[in-house]
Amino acid sequence: MLAVILSAGVGRRLAPLTETIPKALIEVDGRPLIWHTLRALHRAGMRQAVLVVGHLQAKLREALAAGITGLTLHWVTNELYARTGSLYSLWLAREYLRGPFLFMDADLLFNPNIFNGLYREEDKSCLLVGSLAQDSGEEVKVAHRRGLATAIGKSLNTTDPIAGEAVGIVKIAGPDVPLAVALMAELIRQNPMAEHEELSQALCDRERLWVRDIGLLSWLEIDFPEDLHRAREVVWPAIQRETAG
Repeated sequence: MLAVILSAGVGRRLAPLTETIPKALIEVDGRPLIWHTLRALHRAGMRQAVLVVGHLQAKLREALAAGITGLTLHWVTNELYARTGSLYSLWLAREYLRGPFLFMDADLLFNPNIFNGLYREEDKSCLLVGSLAQDSGEEVKVAHRRGLATAIGKSLNTTDPIAGEAVGIVKIAGPDVPLAVALMAELIRQNPMAEHEELSQALCDRERLWVRDIGLLSWLEIDFPEDLHRAREVVWPAIQRETAG
């Protein structure tokens, strides 16, 4: 299995910080987010990762020039990052999608133990879901029916129970890879600005996506300056406590 990390976007909501560095190079505990992510992937047994880059890509390439020991990095450039969404970035990596894969946002900070057991059900695609601590309107929520994801979005019109908040990490099982690639192509044809959540919804519609609850493990998507403050002052210390020993 390989991981596709989507790191092409500008991250305007974190300006002016992201005017000089890509979101993936924002530092927490003296290390960039991408370093924490790649180390977590390697610890989980991953040996290959695809980085889809665009905005200020040269800085990201320079920061990772030495690589991560034991992890082969492949680079894909989204030249149209300013006019396309995250799904287009994922679609650009399709030549690497010959077997099961993960895709994820590059602006995440998370306990690496969220990957534990992810390989056990090889024929089931799933999206990672954490607890919904609040509903400010920004959280991407996931509804389910007996563990099968039925809807994903910031605003859901469904009677199905809410499983929690989407972490931003999705596993596509081997049997679902051709379907996922075909769905990507169709969704992008309809809207080049489509986000990867639209692929997740399309898989939900076909009853191919399951919920995987990460429990109480700490994580955070960093979209706003206040998120970065919380990442450094609250979430990272919590991850250190959870992984101590």
